[in-house]
Parts: sequence; C-alpha cells; structure tokens
Amino acid sequence: MRSILFTIIFALLVGCATVTTPDPIDRLVADYSVPHGFWESGIFPDLNLPKTASPEQVIKRALEMHGFTKEQVASDKILTIRQVHIQCNYPDLYTAALVRTSVGKKIVLFQYKEPAFGWWSRVDDANRTNVYKK
Repeated sequence: MRSILFTIIFALLVGCATVTTPDPIDRLVADYSVPHGFWESGIFPDLNLPKTASPEQVIKRALEMHGFTKEQVASDKILTIRQVHIQCNYPDLYTAALVRTSVGKKIVLFQYKEPAFGWWSRVDDANRTNVYKK
C-alpha cells in the first residue's frame, strides 16, 4: 500500500514538473489574438530592405528604426526566431524573434507586406503585460 502511495505522489510531481509556462512570444501572440485588436494599425518605419533580406538583417534594422541606438543593439543576441500565427481581424503569419539587448529582452515581430510597403515591424518589451483584455 505504501509503495502505491509513493508511486502516485511521484507521478504527480513528475507531471507537475513538466508543465511549462508560455514564453514571451507565446504571451504576445495570445495578447494580440483578440477580436478588434488594432495593434497592427498605424504607421511603421520603412526598413528599406529587400524582400530577400535575412531575418537577422530585418531584426537589426527594425530595432534601429524603432528608436534603439546602435549602442543598445550592438551587443544584441537573437535568442529565438519562429513563425507565429496571430488570429485577430485578419489571421496572418508573422515572424517573431526574442532578442536580448542591453536594455532588456525585446520581441521583434515582422512581416513582408508587399513591394509598395516593404517590411512591417513592431518591437515590444518581452516582459510586457496584456494590453488587450479579453
């Protein structure tokens, strides 16, 4: 009986230990995946990069164009880059990058729109709180 009890407790502890919390990119995607969220609206800086630019080039230019100084991004390190699907007014596929800068971790969200607009980008703090309450 005692061994069964220990087995159950051990299984519960292992099961609880494997539960993971969402990373900053997952939280941002969840925050933006709300009806009538206008997070994509407004002007965005012209990155002046071709469609063929690498994600690293887009990230670096986006950080610079969103007001970060060259010193703030000189030692930046891309921690992860991945495709994300944000379902909002128009479900769409974006690239999201978690980047460590000298001013903290940032999330760079970007997408190539079309030749007339070029690269759309947005930079958010990785430790942001939900700005779109559900």
